[in-house]
Amino acid sequence: MAKSNPKLSLVDQVVLAILEDAKQGTLNVQRVFLRIPREAHFDKDAVYQSLLRLVQWGKVEQPSKGQFRAIRPAETIRGVLDIGKRGDWYLQPDDQERSLFLPPETVHYLLPGDRVQCEFERRGKRLEILSCRLLERGIRRYIGQLDVFEGTGFCLVGGLPLPDLKLDGKLEAKHDRHLALVEVYDWERPKRNPSARLIEVLGLPGENSAEMHAIVAEFGFAISFPHEVEQEAATYPDEPTWVEGENRIDYRAFDTFTIDPEDAKDFDDAISLLDAGEEWEIGVHIADVAHYVKPGTALDQEALKRGTSVYLVDRTIPMLPEKLSNGLCSLKPQCDRLAFSVLFRINKQSLQIQSKRFAKTMIHSNRRFSYEQAQALIKGDPGEWSQHLQTLNRIAEHFEQERYRKGALVFESKEMRFRLDPRTGEPIEVYEKQRFEAHKMIETYMLMANQAVAEKVRHWKKPPLPFIYRTHDYPPHERLLDFARFAKLLGYPIQIDNEEQIRSSFNQLAKRSEGQPEAELLQQMAIRSMAKAVYTSQKTDHFGLAFDCYTHFTSPIRRYPDLLAHRMLLQYLTHDDLTPLYSESEIEEMAKHSSNMEQKASEAERASTKYKMAELMTQHLGEVMEAKVSGVTEWGIYATSLRYHCEGLVRVHDMRGDRYRFFESEKKMVGERRRREIRLGDTVWVRVKAANPSERTIDMVLMDD
Repeated sequence: MAKSNPKLSLVDQVVLAILEDAKQGTLNVQRVFLRIPREAHFDKDAVYQSLLRLVQWGKVEQPSKGQFRAIRPAETIRGVLDIGKRGDWYLQPDDQERSLFLPPETVHYLLPGDRVQCEFERRGKRLEILSCRLLERGIRRYIGQLDVFEGTGFCLVGGLPLPDLKLDGKLEAKHDRHLALVEVYDWERPKRNPSARLIEVLGLPGENSAEMHAIVAEFGFAISFPHEVEQEAATYPDEPTWVEGENRIDYRAFDTFTIDPEDAKDFDDAISLLDAGEEWEIGVHIADVAHYVKPGTALDQEALKRGTSVYLVDRTIPMLPEKLSNGLCSLKPQCDRLAFSVLFRINKQSLQIQSKRFAKTMIHSNRRFSYEQAQALIKGDPGEWSQHLQTLNRIAEHFEQERYRKGALVFESKEMRFRLDPRTGEPIEVYEKQRFEAHKMIETYMLMANQAVAEKVRHWKKPPLPFIYRTHDYPPHERLLDFARFAKLLGYPIQIDNEEQIRSSFNQLAKRSEGQPEAELLQQMAIRSMAKAVYTSQKTDHFGLAFDCYTHFTSPIRRYPDLLAHRMLLQYLTHDDLTPLYSESEIEEMAKHSSNMEQKASEAERASTKYKMAELMTQHLGEVMEAKVSGVTEWGIYATSLRYHCEGLVRVHDMRGDRYRFFESEKKMVGERRRREIRLGDTVWVRVKAANPSERTIDMVLMDD
């Protein structure tokens, strides 16, 4: 019988150490013996007897006769299971950013979202997962197509390496083949199918509303609000009332207005301009959402869960119920509204900020402008507001240039919009959204307000008070190197040795390439080389804006971090000695969740755009069109139609006229026979081969020269 804790002799210790040092494979007696220093004076028989003892004691195994290896105690790692786009399983470890590949045989009866503990072996720098053990079931929601027969329902979810999902309860036959949102909650042995609940039937595949709702649900956002949330919102009056002694400034007598897109429904912010003798007072007034959404309420919990509003091509999924988002908190024209304001006093001659004040206010928006209307007045059209807007624009231009002098990056990416059929929702046209001076003016005042709030809290006390910040890290070095190599290939060498060079090079690149065919491509590649902006409880620089510290304060209707900033700023303004509302760890947890939901919202918005792009291309199947190469990969090239702005994939086997090889370092394809090179930014002619709106894909064929 093997001893549990045998006392190892010197020869046993040496032999075991040699086997443990052998990273891979097995060793026989001769190979172990040759690795022992001669000074030890062990003979081969003593080594062999030691190996047999170590096998008996369970410290060494003998997988085949005469071959030995150390039995290493299994190492474990915990994390959450997930599935990649190609159906591969991954573990997202708790304490690592990089996910680990899981062999399919380790994932029996486990589900995406499950929390597991995995045993692994180290293979050099790589970890090889050996087995997985369920710690806690994860609950995930998916979109799939219903299969209903005699009341029994299954859901077929594409892209999952799982059997069809067995739905609880009886289903109506009329829902057969409909898209549905389901919640997968268990998979018990020895059942063949995971168990799921039907959450919502969305409609038939191909129906615009069903497909849009499917996109929302796919990325984890709810379409409707829980009953208790709607009930809580309904308790508020339709219009606010002035309350004496509320420590709120009455700003209703001052000229105030909003500037938003023509089709906007909620208005977060308003601007006012007051002539104060030698100074201008500019008010940036933000909807006082925190007055209505109190911590811990059903409204608050739902807003935190959503994190953000989602803006799809044809609809908005708001963070707050309509009673608040489009009503009581929306700074509508000719309505009294509660606001949280940042008031700047600016010297008329020097245009320097003399003071900043933060106050709860009640405002009355006198006028609602679209960006087009505001731009016309800025450019000189007559009107009672033209002087206001021209003065505000002149001041904003000063602060915009000051920001660029300090190193802020100049990025102007294109934004595409659709013109939709009002009856069917089908796309009629896609066009580029125009960006006016009016856009830049409002953007500048929002940046100033956000920065002012962050600086106020940051420098208030030492140690700094807990707060939520918006940070944008220094660009990752590997991405910078890749972009520098790519820019050089296009004839635009840039310097990236230090921060000053990076800022200068990126902005000079925008100027040098302006008006050139490659300008948009360089801009997009430059943006991709940047780190992602995220929320955090830690004060850090904002690289893109060249701000020492920054927060989000100006959109609390549609962003939860802004609501947090409102709450914390108010507490610090009015209660100097109270315990902060939130600890740094609580803020960090909410910040990470908000960053995650922001990313999901962006993905949902892109998915809705891809759906509409594919839907538009179904009207142009077989059409030959000019396109620009927007991506080059080993499986083909991505080409964006110059006329319709739709990106499609030309697979390698659809690149006619030659056999093409991919060169990753130069981001190009080269024909083996004719040596034709296809690079990022090249103009090519393609034919639309297929378009699948449900899959959000467009397939193209490269036309032979």
